[in-house]
Amino acid sequence: MRTCIIKNNVPNPVSLVTRHSDYETIYHRLGHISNEAMRHISDNVEGTEKICFPNKKHICRSCALGKLHQCSFPKNSKRSSETLGLIHSDLLELSTLSYSKYKWVITFLDDYFSYCRVAFLHKRSDAAKAIKAVFWLWSNTTSYSVKCLYTDNREEYMTSELQFFLHEQGIVHETSMPYVHQQNS
Repeated sequence: MRTCIIKNNVPNPVSLVTRHSDYETIYHRLGHISNEAMRHISDNVEGTEKICFPNKKHICRSCALGKLHQCSFPKNSKRSSETLGLIHSDLLELSTLSYSKYKWVITFLDDYFSYCRVAFLHKRSDAAKAIKAVFWLWSNTTSYSVKCLYTDNREEYMTSELQFFLHEQGIVHETSMPYVHQQNS
């Protein structure tokens, strides 16, 4: 085991204890640093041997996976064939309180016409009340009624009060997979 001192202008120098000086070990112990940063180690650390870089380009599986981009979800070709046939809903937390002290916004998007309506909420738990109010408004002001509600699996959409209301009105409640917001259109 050998101790190396990192050269710097601070009163208490940092020591680096290592048993190995091979590329793989140093690469992993220093947090998957770039080859350019590794080249500077021998210049800035006392007592280190020159690091031998591999002949072919080193590709770390963890680093490669970390740099991958998530593929976009394919567009859903299935659309609602009638007004209010499918409503997408989501909840958004505002970063600051509004002037009227609202902290949350719930959105409703009609899949057929892309008509959007929002309601402002003081608390997240007010979501069921807002959904009931918007759905009653639509059923009383139009000749259509909501057939299907599509939401994520958040707890405010899964309350027994809301589930009872949806069942009573004959509205089907479909949910996306947890933490896959792309499914909620």
